[in-house]
Amino acid sequence: MVPNRISLASYSFHKLLEAGMIDVYGYLESLAYRYHLSDADIWNGFVLEAGKDDFRKIRAAMDDRGLTLANLCCDWCNIWCADPDYGKKCDDNAQKFMEAAEILGARTVRMDVGVPEDDATEEQYEAVCKKYAAYAKRGGEAGFVIGPENHWGASRRLSMQKRLFKDINSPNYGMLLHMGNWNLEDGQTKDGNDAEAAAMAVHTHIDYEHATSTENWLPGVLASGYAGALSIEHHKEITEYRGVQAQLGAFLYALGKI
Repeated sequence: MVPNRISLASYSFHKLLEAGMIDVYGYLESLAYRYHLSDADIWNGFVLEAGKDDFRKIRAAMDDRGLTLANLCCDWCNIWCADPDYGKKCDDNAQKFMEAAEILGARTVRMDVGVPEDDATEEQYEAVCKKYAAYAKRGGEAGFVIGPENHWGASRRLSMQKRLFKDINSPNYGMLLHMGNWNLEDGQTKDGNDAEAAAMAVHTHIDYEHATSTENWLPGVLASGYAGALSIEHHKEITEYRGVQAQLGAFLYALGKI
């Protein structure tokens, strides 16, 4: 039996959110009673306008349903921004959502590196490293682990993820592993990068293709010592409730083969 918790990213319902057909409370209700899971993975697109009182209400709704927050996944909080005005907005958002993470009891928080190029300059790297280190210190005070996802730009380089992990060297810093989402360097494979990055990871996002081939990659990830939640993230352009059910079902079925 796989010991990890199973989670479901609220981003999986972003089309329903855009259509005004779901909100964060509907997500929590679906997570608990439609999908029978106990670990939330909230994308901050669901709570962009929320304040402290709102986060307290969300926490109460989670407690009422027996849910914990595996991850608070934060966009618009980029660590590096070339535009100073947007950088100020990202810094303000980061402070807001770190406070939200504390209220919500998040175990992990994701904020993007923000460097859009394939590789970071030394200036960019040093700025990113310094800010993540400060945020990890904040996480240590509040009880969460924070770090980047191999999501876009320079963050998709395993070499950068490894360098950040080594240089920050904090128990409150770790990455969100987006399975297979790598900009490969010489001699690398996506599965190999996943297995190597899993040792630095505290949360995962698992797309449909990986959900249906879990038996091929999960043993390597678990062998690295990965102990975070295994979180389904649905991206297919189909009806999201049914699509999520199909993807989650495929993942759970694949787990039974391990």
